[in-house]
Amino acid sequence: MKKVVFFVVALLCFLPLSINAKEKVKVYMFEAGGCPYCEKQMEYFESLDSYGTKFEVIRKELYIDHIEWKEGKDYDLGKKVATEFKKAGFEDASYQGTPFVVISDIYAAASYNTKLESVIDEAYEAGDKDIVSCIEKGNTNCLNTDAEVKTESSSAGVIAMTLISAVTVIVVYCVKSTLDKKAIIEAIEKRK
Repeated sequence: MKKVVFFVVALLCFLPLSINAKEKVKVYMFEAGGCPYCEKQMEYFESLDSYGTKFEVIRKELYIDHIEWKEGKDYDLGKKVATEFKKAGFEDASYQGTPFVVISDIYAAASYNTKLESVIDEAYEAGDKDIVSCIEKGNTNCLNTDAEVKTESSSAGVIAMTLISAVTVIVVYCVKSTLDKKAIIEAIEKRK
């Protein structure tokens, strides 16, 4: 019986590690149709070993094409994202050039860049803040308070802790019941 209790307790210790499995980082690339640097940027992302496992690229249409620079369907979002990052001190954040790449809350720049693997790794290890999604949902101060992301993360934590608590209560009850039954049986045998 002690072995069963030890196994269950050990399992409970490792349960939070499996619940907190890391999600892929969302790398946003605001682009213009036909933009050669946008295509090179995408080729760079696809060449990384962690593409598809640690991160995914979400392409947004900032401009319809790179010749006439007509606003694309994601132009307003790109403008808002660039403005928020500029306010937070990201000097290279701009919706006026492509590709405009955003990685969590640690990178935002409008330039072709082939040195982003360490930035993606950092975002993966820290947990993706997904500022673009926060802004897209209409939230304000996404870079400062990060309220939307914290709310979603804490919900998962509450569920995990509730699950762990419930399993612990069940295990304790089962062990106590087993011990109570043994005590009763021993008492009966002693009286014989």
